[in-house]
Amino acid sequence: MRGVIRVCGAAGLGMNSTADIIADIFAELGYLVNTDIEYQSLIKGWVNYFDIFFSDESKYISKYHDILLALDTPNLKHSLSFLKSGGIVITNSKNISKLEAQGQAFDEYQVLSLDIEDKYDNTYLISILGKLLNFETALLDAKIEKIFAKKWPEAVAHNLDIRKNIYESCELSVTSPFPKIIQIWPAKALTYWNKVLADGATASKLEYYSAYPMTPASTILSEIIKWKKVQYLQAEDEISVVMSALGASFAGKRSMVGTSWGGFALMVEGISFAIQSEIPLVMVLSQRAGPSTGTPTFHEQGDLNLALNPSFWDFEHIVIAPSSLEDWYYLAWEALNLAQKYQTIVILLTDKQYADGKATLAEIPQAASVQRGKLETTPAKDSKRYALTEDGISPYTIPGTPDGDFIATSYEHDEYGATTEETDMKKAMTEKRWKKLENFYEKEGICGYEMFWVSSPHNTSLNSLLPGEMKQQKVIITTSYTSYTAKEFVKNNPEFGLIIIKYLKPLDRRLRDELIWKSEVIFVESNYSGQLEKYITQELWLAYIDGLKISNLRKYDLYPFYYKDFETLKI
Repeated sequence: MRGVIRVCGAAGLGMNSTADIIADIFAELGYLVNTDIEYQSLIKGWVNYFDIFFSDESKYISKYHDILLALDTPNLKHSLSFLKSGGIVITNSKNISKLEAQGQAFDEYQVLSLDIEDKYDNTYLISILGKLLNFETALLDAKIEKIFAKKWPEAVAHNLDIRKNIYESCELSVTSPFPKIIQIWPAKALTYWNKVLADGATASKLEYYSAYPMTPASTILSEIIKWKKVQYLQAEDEISVVMSALGASFAGKRSMVGTSWGGFALMVEGISFAIQSEIPLVMVLSQRAGPSTGTPTFHEQGDLNLALNPSFWDFEHIVIAPSSLEDWYYLAWEALNLAQKYQTIVILLTDKQYADGKATLAEIPQAASVQRGKLETTPAKDSKRYALTEDGISPYTIPGTPDGDFIATSYEHDEYGATTEETDMKKAMTEKRWKKLENFYEKEGICGYEMFWVSSPHNTSLNSLLPGEMKQQKVIITTSYTSYTAKEFVKNNPEFGLIIIKYLKPLDRRLRDELIWKSEVIFVESNYSGQLEKYITQELWLAYIDGLKISNLRKYDLYPFYYKDFETLKI
């Protein structure tokens, strides 16, 4: 069983708290939950909605919903076009009357409207939904109490009375699109991506975090603050953010910064300094729709080029794009480990959908081991901070360690860190920095991508494959949040295979071997120019593979890929 419930309404009407209650209830009943939250950057913007997708078998998002809870008239009008025929509208009767006066017909929908004079419209609507879907009173009451606990006791009692009166006296004249909602599996944890990122990093001994608030990365800082285990700084601008983090990392602390593209641009000089001085740093680049200020609360994946080439000069670094909620936990600590092991910057590339969206976790992840690389606690008296080693990675020390002091300079330097403009040393240091990530996948024992397919139309379970095993001739390549819906499409269309890129840089060149015998590769990405397609096509020389058709599916309308968007691939 699966369905989509939409809650819509202007800011300040309780849309988020209403949707949170619904999502929490389905999670407690054991359903898989995924959400799509869309809101305008205007403080009182009117196009705002929160879609809750629930299912007993998979997670993805749909453009169309089965039930609509509308808290005001403009949002009801906007969301009606996405309500399935025969779907249910639950709203204050005054909203229905206003739209009918404008000529809006409701003949193709089922309507549950109520004359509400109370300010707590959301409690009335969620109570009607609860009665319709047979939510147990104890479960719904507990959620209502939790939401209104921040207010005075009378508010809690009043809202509980609303729920009780609805259940006892409200007559429902509609047919539910779903069977009775019951407990199907043990309760699941419901959380959101920025929280999981913060949890994963903190569990992996993150020691310093700095940020200047910028949507959609802002809540990473607020989640880290809640842990009360990590030193943090909300700096006055992104230049201060990156330089303070580099200072903390220089002092041996596992450090991370978070921002979106405008703030990231201000960090460019700091990134180049980090590369030259070989100071580890994890950077969360949370994408949103641009350019310039653009549409800051909406979705787009247009910063791949920026992540791949984040500063001036010629250097190598690591770019990771997690593709699931669980990935965000594991790859946060992996990023911290890799930054210190390779003494470089690691960029975690995310987007607005990941930052704000809520979903159920398959399991509560466990913290991983902390790896600090070639940290020396008892260096030799003549230790060289930038020693020319076989693998390009030099031993490092924490300032204050006896015999381990060194200078981290933005100038080219010799093995001790002293400024130099000597030709041979410049060549040697350049080659040393590039050696670090040579044979990265062999050294780490990982694959930079995941592969998914179904074996036949009669076996729709999704398999995760080892390299070299996919038989499908048509292969979708995507990354990040789009992976959820791509998996569901492949599950229902076994003629397609799916490759999800997780490590974007360095690129795992074994990927070319997967594609060399395919008939078509389809790049699916949320930007206009096809940044992922151009990057992989160029790096792997895909245009020179005989018989391989390269096509794409791109979207740049502020919204993520819905299942219906993928259906165009079957035409």
